Amino acid sequence: MVEFEGVIESIIYNNESNGYTVARLKKDNDMVTIVGYLPLINEGQPVKVSGEWVNHPEYGQQLKVQSYSEVTPTSLEGIERYLSSGLIQGIGPVMAKRIVEKFGADALDIIEYNPDKLTEIEGIGPKKAQTISGSFQKGRELRNVMVFLQTYGISTGNSVKIYKKYGQDAINLIRENPYRLTTDIFGIGFKTADRIARSLGIDMCSKYRLMAGIKYVLGEYCAKGGHTYLPYDILVSECERLLEVPREMLEEACVSLVMNKELVMEDMDGCTAVYLMPFYYSELGVSKRILEILSSAAKKIDANADLAITSYESETGIKLADKQKEAIISAIQNGVVIITGGPGTGKTTIIKCIINIMESSDMKISLAAPTGRAAKRMAEATGRESKTIHRLLEMGYTEDENSMVFLKDDSDPIDADAVIIDEASMIDIVLMNNLLKAIVPGTRLILVGDVDQLPSVGAGNVLRDLISSGVIPVVRLTEIFRQSQESMIIVNAHRINKGELPYLNERDKDFFFIDARSQEAVLKLIQELIKNRIPRFKDCAEPQKYIQVLTPMRKGICGVYNLNSSLQKILNPPSQDKDEK
Repeated sequence: MVEFEGVIESIIYNNESNGYTVARLKKDNDMVTIVGYLPLINEGQPVKVSGEWVNHPEYGQQLKVQSYSEVTPTSLEGIERYLSSGLIQGIGPVMAKRIVEKFGADALDIIEYNPDKLTEIEGIGPKKAQTISGSFQKGRELRNVMVFLQTYGISTGNSVKIYKKYGQDAINLIRENPYRLTTDIFGIGFKTADRIARSLGIDMCSKYRLMAGIKYVLGEYCAKGGHTYLPYDILVSECERLLEVPREMLEEACVSLVMNKELVMEDMDGCTAVYLMPFYYSELGVSKRILEILSSAAKKIDANADLAITSYESETGIKLADKQKEAIISAIQNGVVIITGGPGTGKTTIIKCIINIMESSDMKISLAAPTGRAAKRMAEATGRESKTIHRLLEMGYTEDENSMVFLKDDSDPIDADAVIIDEASMIDIVLMNNLLKAIVPGTRLILVGDVDQLPSVGAGNVLRDLISSGVIPVVRLTEIFRQSQESMIIVNAHRINKGELPYLNERDKDFFFIDARSQEAVLKLIQELIKNRIPRFKDCAEPQKYIQVLTPMRKGICGVYNLNSSLQKILNPPSQDKDEK
């Protein structure tokens, strides 16, 4: 951590909504680029900054500011420059010079404590004097809030959000109940609020603490485990362990949260399920919308399914398997269908055939996938535009940039006769709810994915649950096609799903297991594989473009940091002919 004082020489970039700033700071005779959340700074303002040096790949060395404070100038020249910086509304360079000439070193005290005296200066009437004083006080309030919050380790960016939310009452509101931050301010969690509360001497049994702690535990289980709810007994036991308070008090807090409509409790197979509101309403929304789409009449497809499939086979020279034909016919006949199968089972071929048949009936089709990579693959395979689900729903942010919103919903739905979603196993419950909101009944929905893949990172195991419901037509693909059978990766994926041991180290194949008993040996082996063995095996002249290394950790000999450094020495060694950052 470095710390120094200087004067803001120029502001290169400033985001007014959150205070993120890139600026040039004059330190003695040196110029330094500083970046970070620096609200209310202006050119000519003296500041003290602390942070860490970072190297930007394009702009070079910068100071990433973690905290800063305004330095009150003491010299007449410094005061004049500070006043003329534009920080205080109503004062420009000419007026700053007059104020300093009139009041000298007392100029700032006059503005803050005795603004009526400003009317002694030509060009300043009572109204303008109050404007100047009010602007100065507003800046001082924000600085006071920031100093207060930085004492508890809250970043400058979050401090700005807090001030915008609570204004001049921020310090008093936080002293009363710091746990309100967990609900009101995106980016501040229970542990931060709890640390502030302990410093302020708030009782560990405070109802605010218990209610925030319960939501925190429930949220953590949903975020890390992918759950949408938690059994009541498990929730209370975990809260009892974390918060170190009697169970009875936690049970009372749960009731209060339910009464405040912050939690939902519902009987489920003999146990009480406790939901956070977004997940509860997302589950309800998905269930309701699926039933609405299933029960609504979709736009009729004129083509005879069997003849259309035969025609597609003739045009492409592809012979479709029976299960592939079944999936295509199901997509034509039903409002909602799920097509699931492992790698190499022909899901992409099915999508292409469905598109061909629907477009021949003048149907408008939207293609999407949960991630950019999956959407790109879908576009390359089909030759049609494919979007991420977020882009399809026209994702945006609220004015305060705290919340994500989708512009497409039931009031402005997706303009399509059919929506085809690939990699559907990656969709979480909240995203699925937003997607279904934007699909009006009468639009066909085709979900394609591998139910045996890892579920979504977010809450919910949507594809598996939809299949298990028994309500939606499902076609399961199990046959691996000839081209895919040549890849041991695909063959072994299916063997593992069946509980069978994978084939290892088959000659001229692509799935190998190499035993190494120490981290040093693993590192040496990886270097040899990337430098020599894999390029020879795959006839790969530029391994850095075609080889990807995955590791489960960041630190250590085989961690991300050391691997990247070690592999760079092999793949991109230093040279006088290269520009080095």
